[in-house]
Amino acid sequence: MHKLKLLVAPVLAVGLAVGAAAPAEAHHRSSTPTKTITEIVAASGGTFDHNRYDYDILLNAVLAAKLEGALADASKQYTVFAPSDAAFIRTARDLGFTGNGEQAAWEFLVGALTEIGGGDPIPVLTNILLYHVAGKSLSPLQVLLSRKIDTLLGTSFKVNGIKLVDADPDITNPSLNLFALNIKATNGRIHGITRVLIPVNL
Repeated sequence: MHKLKLLVAPVLAVGLAVGAAAPAEAHHRSSTPTKTITEIVAASGGTFDHNRYDYDILLNAVLAAKLEGALADASKQYTVFAPSDAAFIRTARDLGFTGNGEQAAWEFLVGALTEIGGGDPIPVLTNILLYHVAGKSLSPLQVLLSRKIDTLLGTSFKVNGIKLVDADPDITNPSLNLFALNIKATNGRIHGITRVLIPVNL
């Protein structure tokens, strides 16, 4: 238990320090939440732009998979591990994308999912998104103390410190984004992550 405290303490200290430098996320941490997970993600607007730290690509993915209603359900509690636009672009590059823009990365990923899905990207996209959602609200400490996170896809990913270990051994695993932890919603929490979680071995 002593070793575990030594691991968790500096991570939480960094998280608190960077939280002070991130007013938008800090507001959600410190105040009573008034928005659902869907509303927080939708605040990005969904228009592809040059802000890599919001969730335009994620919002487009959620809308395409028609999951916005589920993530707005006030009767449920979820934890969403949310890739920022930068996280999606990093994962697209891991898969061969050579561009920089959000829209180009989104189109590349849709093309890749269409190929994997045999012509229909939506089932694969839906599975990927469900792999980013736990069916209960988990604080950063609860995530760090977990060996694995069970997801709405019905499978789990492992937790190794701040790294989240998914099902693909060849693509770089995401880490918790310490600049975007514990964004509270009326129906759960959002924890930013640095890449997309992959639920299968591609």
